[in-house]
Amino acid sequence: MKQGGAENPPGKNRPRIAVVLMASGSGKRYGKNKLLEYFGGRPLFAHALCRAAESGADSICVVTRYPEIREYVERWKNAGAGSSVDPGAFEESGSFVSSAEPGSIRVIWNDHPERGISQSLRLGLDAQREADGCCFMVCDQPMLKTETLRRMFRAFRESPDDICVCSDGRRRGNPVLFPKDLFRELMQLNGDSGGRQIMKKYPQRIREIIVERPEELYDIDSAENMEFLREHPAGSGHTDENTDRVFR
Repeated sequence: MKQGGAENPPGKNRPRIAVVLMASGSGKRYGKNKLLEYFGGRPLFAHALCRAAESGADSICVVTRYPEIREYVERWKNAGAGSSVDPGAFEESGSFVSSAEPGSIRVIWNDHPERGISQSLRLGLDAQREADGCCFMVCDQPMLKTETLRRMFRAFRESPDDICVCSDGRRRGNPVLFPKDLFRELMQLNGDSGGRQIMKKYPQRIREIIVERPEELYDIDSAENMEFLREHPAGSGHTDENTDRVFR
């Protein structure tokens, strides 16, 4: 296992990185579609969209089953492209900051969400075949920082055979970035099998990207998770005991 985050200057032969946002979940544990619940002034899924757009990724696709998410992404792209849509409607800061070209962000429709995580994974990979690496992001980690993604991408461009995964030093989480030579194996996954079994197969290729704070890895699975993060934003002094109780 490696740790990484070194700089890699841009160049003609720089590895291309694609991001796949997996936004097709049913939110069974939450009780309703959590991705459309508001957190910090925007829908929960939009935090992942914003972080991906700011990250320096070469292309982004949002795999979803929800018309509301598809419409939001298209309007958001138009706002960023300087249309008459007010970006303030989508960003609590009233400004749109993106390092991605609007044309590099697209929505992939998921007709069979019942097939599990692997279906979103396959759809995303199929749309990003030209990439040298593909970063899979869940859409319920609102505390993830843009700089974490940037460090991950720099690490991958420095060593494009690595599997890059976020970690807090004790446990690994999302996002995870896989190199192109593993795309075929990822495409063969079924059901709710994610990339974890691929990582288990190649432990020597794993490179951990250490997050600044454990909160970046917290994913919102329940209403209790959502309420806890609303009441205890990063740095507010909540205890590990409380955190372990809520995010177990």
